[in-house]
Amino acid sequence: MKKQILTFLLLLAALHSSAQERVLFVGNSLTYYNEMPQLFAGIANDKGFRVEVDSYTVGGTGLAEMLASGEVQRLIESERWDKMVLQPGTGESAGLSIPTDSTASVVRQLVAALRAVNPDAKVCLYEISNGITPGDGSGDYDYYLSTQQRILDSVTKIARLAEVPFAPAGECFREHYAAHHDLMLHSVFNDIHPNAAGSYLVACAIFETLYEVPVASCDYYGDLDEEQAEYLQQIADTVVLPNRERWLMGPGEDPEDPQDPDSLSISTIKHSNNNALNLYPNPTTGLVHIEATEEVTIYDLKGNKTQLRPQSGTLDLTSFATGVYILQVGSHRQKLIITRP
Repeated sequence: MKKQILTFLLLLAALHSSAQERVLFVGNSLTYYNEMPQLFAGIANDKGFRVEVDSYTVGGTGLAEMLASGEVQRLIESERWDKMVLQPGTGESAGLSIPTDSTASVVRQLVAALRAVNPDAKVCLYEISNGITPGDGSGDYDYYLSTQQRILDSVTKIARLAEVPFAPAGECFREHYAAHHDLMLHSVFNDIHPNAAGSYLVACAIFETLYEVPVASCDYYGDLDEEQAEYLQQIADTVVLPNRERWLMGPGEDPEDPQDPDSLSISTIKHSNNNALNLYPNPTTGLVHIEATEEVTIYDLKGNKTQLRPQSGTLDLTSFATGVYILQVGSHRQKLIITRP
């Protein structure tokens, strides 16, 4: 009898140690297209996190409408969730359908309902990507980039007011489309919904935001081929964690870690909040979004200097060699890493 009890207790301990985390996704068709939550679960499980996902999604609906119906709040309060991903509607994401402070109030109410059941639950918003208008027939990517900036500004404000981080999925899309004028992440022009590759990239961004570890290398590819999936993983690794403070994830590791060989040549550059430039993505493949209008001085590690002026908030460094650089505007400085796919 004692042996049976011991076996039972060991079994319970094993089950507890391997307990799944439960992640709830709340959103509309931008969340349920291509079964994105299941893609997220596949990535998380491949990376060693035991994850079970569920969704509350209604096509063409925003968070405010969902809260008003009462159904999503009942779902949140009826079960214990470890993590929750909230996707504002298209109009909410751009600050068009209702004011951003109203959307932030909705988010706060949903978060409060979750933490009444599980005070330690983690929450993030999902920043969507805008669709690409046809323009002259080959895609108006300038309009796409400017509209994506509006979404970023709005979601950043919502997240700040609600005091939650957000997964910069839209910025991962922008990283690709700023350099490649194609339809890799959308199936057709004028459709805001991502295709299978786009949904996989969204899942990568959400995974990195929730678990705060790089997604590469991950052997779960969904329905994509290995090369395409690894490219999308690289985009997420380039955009999310290196810019974690921008997505309100909090400070990351000190970039001046003396174990970083690149930092030894620039040890005099400090990266405090007071003098660091606000730029992203970092690392980058060449196009850098920077909050500066004046001329930017760019130093390589040999001390060579180049001066460029941002165009519409973007620096084009695609002609620069891969490596580590220092960007400076006045007294504000920031280390930048340039990589290539």
